[in-house]
Amino acid sequence: MKIALIDQHPVLRSGMRIFLTDHFQNLTMLQTACLETFSPSADDPSFDVIIIGMTEEADGVDNVALKRIMQENPNSSFVVYAGKLQQDLATSLINEGVSGYILKNNHPNELVKCIQTVIKGDKYVCEEVKIQ
Repeated sequence: MKIALIDQHPVLRSGMRIFLTDHFQNLTMLQTACLETFSPSADDPSFDVIIIGMTEEADGVDNVALKRIMQENPNSSFVVYAGKLQQDLATSLINEGVSGYILKNNHPNELVKCIQTVIKGDKYVCEEVKIQ
């Protein structure tokens, strides 16, 4: 499985890499700080899942960069890992093609469940989100 992790916090990225390596066999991860610097390897540009971290201070996602990455990775499932619940943003992201939305304060096992769900082609949102 190949996962790209986009989050500005290197400690969080390192911790997630360790955690996910314990839960998924043959895991390959690319880590980068922001959507703008995300650049897959020319040798193997595809990812099963692309996780986008949002800080508590963020009011949204860079929609231009997100749409670019989604177009460049049409076979990838996208998960937003948000620092705080933003109901309207969560609904909008799911409607725009993001497959999963969870919160950073959810239990780590929920991230595993989310990844398992989205790689099957299904949507996953944490219970705090009420998609309409």
